[in-house]
Order: sequence, then structure tokens, then C-alpha cells
Amino acid sequence: MALILEVLDARTGEVRVRRWLEGGPLTLGRGYDNDIVIDDPYVDAHHARIGLDEGGAFVIEDLGSLNALVGPDGTRQTQVPARAGTVLRVGRTTLRFQDSDAPLPSALRDAGGRVGWFRVPGWLGTTWGQLTVTGTATGVFAWNTWLGTYEKSGASESVSTALGLLMLVTVWAGVWAVAGRVVVQRFRFLAHVAVTSSAAVAALIYATGSDWAAFVFPDNALGRPVAIVLGIALVTTLVAVQLGLASVMTRRRRWVAGLVTSGVLLAIAGVVRLAEERSFSDVAEFSGTLKPYPAALLPTGRVERLGADEADLKRRVDALVATHE
Repeated sequence: MALILEVLDARTGEVRVRRWLEGGPLTLGRGYDNDIVIDDPYVDAHHARIGLDEGGAFVIEDLGSLNALVGPDGTRQTQVPARAGTVLRVGRTTLRFQDSDAPLPSALRDAGGRVGWFRVPGWLGTTWGQLTVTGTATGVFAWNTWLGTYEKSGASESVSTALGLLMLVTVWAGVWAVAGRVVVQRFRFLAHVAVTSSAAVAALIYATGSDWAAFVFPDNALGRPVAIVLGIALVTTLVAVQLGLASVMTRRRRWVAGLVTSGVLLAIAGVVRLAEERSFSDVAEFSGTLKPYPAALLPTGRVERLGADEADLKRRVDALVATHE
């Protein structure tokens, strides 16, 4: 068995330096002439030394530094026995002594190009591939906006919409990229942008499909449940894939986190919709918009049928009024 010194990152707790301890003394500090250089403004140029005591055991002693050695209980000490499991602080840097036979956590599974539950194509992992996906998504939104406008300034409106979407995608991806830099030390900004852009296109397809379904089948009872299920699937997948890029969470935990996020958003949307439905209006509402759909395929009836239904409705209303007079 051998004793190993670990220097831990103050922010993440990750190991920055590992050093096997042998018989000779080692010095620690900010100075470049130390055996172990610690980049910490609260550490002296020559802060501490590790050596052997009279019994041949390792010990770490303070060299008259400003902040001394700080034990786990927060007390300042001038000398601390260095044994496996000993943890102390110099400045704002943590030192931990480990046995070479100490158990380690299981190795993480390498996704091997797999993000979430699918395998990412090799070209999508390149900078050009990610830029292509982002540019294509921006163009799709600009084209969709241009098709939906009837004003002379349709081109400028399309460009503004596309740029606004790109800005939102950039902010969202930037947050995930910073989180990934902190957690897994990898700043995958373009990858997050590509994933978010793909999700935005999927959301556009989802919204377009919902509009068409509401137009063709306005009284279909399955429309809303299907829309809710597809929305949950979209949000869950987006969160799970982003977590796959920015964390070391297991696949199951990523999907659970995505599902929980979808549930929270669904609950918020339900509360908002419930509040909107509380307001009464005598104006009939129809959420669908006119579509370029062949008239022959629309589920329509003859004008005579409309007149008959109107007459039947009038008789029922007259009867209802007569019963309450």
C-alpha cells in the first residue's frame, strides 16, 4: 500500500493533482519552486511541507503561512498526521490523502456517439454538421413565417422571426453549455445549439400538425390528448438529450428528469388554461385557421341540412323558453 495526495478543485471537488508520496519531503505552495504548485491566492508561496516523523509516518506541517492548515473541524493547526482518509484545507484548496488500494466508483459507460437513446451520426458531431443543422432550422422558421404572412414586409418579418428564434436558441444552449463546462468540463455550445434547433423544428412541425388536425377534425375528442402526449414526448426528449451532453447522469435519470420537467410544464399550462376558461364570452371561438385544403375532402354537409338543423334548434329553444314562462 502507498499513500497518495490529491489536490481537489475548490468549486467542483474534482481532483486536479495526484501525487504519490515517497520518503523524501515535498513542499506545497504558490511558488513555482515547490514540488506541488497550488494556484490559490489564499495559499502562501511556501505554505506546507510533507515529510516523515520520527516513527516513519507521513506528516504535513505548516511553514509559518498566513492561513495555516485547517482541519475538517475548521481549527487551524500547524502539524497534521497524513493518513489515508485525512482531509484538510490550505487556503481555499482541499487536500485529501488516499490509500492506493482505496475502492473506486464504477467506470462510466462511454456513449460512443449515442446521446439520449439514439446514435448521433458522425457528421453531426462536427462543427460544420452542427452549423448546418442550426442554419437549416433558422431557414425553416423564416420560410414558415414568410408563408404565413400576407403583408408587403413579409421578407423582413421572416428574417426578424428567424433571428429572434436564433437568439433564444443561443441563450438556451449557452446555459446548457455553461452547465456542461462546470459538470463535465466540456463546453459543447454548438452541439447544444444544434439539439435545441432540432427541437424547435420538431415543435414547429408539432404545432403545424395540430393546426391542421384542428381544421380538418374540429370536433375530434382525441385531438387534445394526442397533442398533450406529443408535447410531453418532445419536452422529455429535449431535456434528456441536453442532459446527455452536459452531465454524467445515467440514461434512466436523464429521462426521469425530462419527464418531471414535462409534468411541471403541463401542470403550469393546465392552470393557465383553467384560468382562461373561467372568463365567460358569448362569442363562439374556433382555434383553427383556414388551410389550403381540398373542399371535396372536408367533412361538410348540404345547405338544406343546415336549414333543417337550424329549424330544429329553433323549436327546441322555443320549447325551452315556453317551459320557463
